[in-house]
This record gives sequence, structure tokens and C-alpha cells, in this order.
Amino acid sequence: MSFTIRPRLGFKWEHVAWGKPDSVRSAVCSYCFAGIGEDDVPLILSKEDGHVAQFCDECQIKWWGLGG
Repeated sequence: MSFTIRPRLGFKWEHVAWGKPDSVRSAVCSYCFAGIGEDDVPLILSKEDGHVAQFCDECQIKWWGLGG
């Protein structure tokens, strides 16, 4: 199964800190830089070139309409 999600109005892609493909996964949100705990389940997006961004629970709710 496949589906598409889009961020809500006001989201700024230029604020996303994309991780390099060969980097260790960060412990912070790629948008607001809040900490992401070991037991948290972040939304993870990846580009075709391998760059990755992850979003904390608060950003998932605020910007992606997930959870909450």
C-alpha cells in the first residue's frame, strides 16, 4: 500500500535540516530540533539521494496532521 502525505500550510521546507545519507541518525527533530527519545517513533522522510529528515511528535501533529 502506498499513500502521499503533505505538510500543512505554513510549513517551510527550507527549515528542514536534512541528514546526510551516511550519517548516524540524529537525536533531534529535523524541523524544531526538539529531542527525540529512544522509544519515540518519529516520522521519517527520505529523498531519492538518501538524505533523511525526521519529525518529533509535536511536529507530526502540527505540520503533518498525524496523531494527536
